[in-house]
Amino acid sequence: MNERYACAVVRYMIGLFYRGDRFKEAKYYSEDMVCIAPKLQEKKAGHVLHRGCRVCLNGRDGASVVGSYRLVCPGAGEQKGGVLYRYSSLLQYVEGWPRLTLLHISEEPGKVFRLTDVVEHTYFLGEEEVLYLESGHNRVFWHTGKETVEVSGTLLNTESRLPDTFVRIHKSFIVNSLHVERINRCYAELSNGERLQIPVKKYTDVRRKLIVRRESSRQLSGRLRK
Repeated sequence: MNERYACAVVRYMIGLFYRGDRFKEAKYYSEDMVCIAPKLQEKKAGHVLHRGCRVCLNGRDGASVVGSYRLVCPGAGEQKGGVLYRYSSLLQYVEGWPRLTLLHISEEPGKVFRLTDVVEHTYFLGEEEVLYLESGHNRVFWHTGKETVEVSGTLLNTESRLPDTFVRIHKSFIVNSLHVERINRCYAELSNGERLQIPVKKYTDVRRKLIVRRESSRQLSGRLRK
């Protein structure tokens, strides 16, 4: 399934989710859909402000899409934020048409990192935005795929601040397990196609941690492609 198309469909359906009957009338809705979501207060439902969205598993029969958004209440400016939601979803072809068969929305916010780089610029990075961290000469490089933030420090000191979704796979790399698409005995392949080295002696332990932490965080059935 085309990844850009899959993300657009899920974002569209989440927008309709807060509009009552229009959600079930949409052509992408499946009557057999499993929906797990916080109880809605329709009068307070507001504007959906999407933050991030990506395909984490893709195949001929459909795709799994994960992401996050803020629900901004009526009258509140977008700069004031709003409640942060994270979601996992599954699009599958039904009678030749992609339909949403699973939608899991959680109010549990991902961690937001406040970073000050080496030239005193401040960044706010969401947990789901970070692909991996890299060390070098008393610097830690936070890679998002779109930008790299360079801050002073070491991976050892930074590691204690990270949630369980992050796994140390090498003395120079910590990866976000949500972005690991494939692993083997010499590297971990990330969602943007980058490959990071895994020491052979640590492969078994690293593989186990990546699988356990990734699957428990996504709350969506599925397995790492070996």
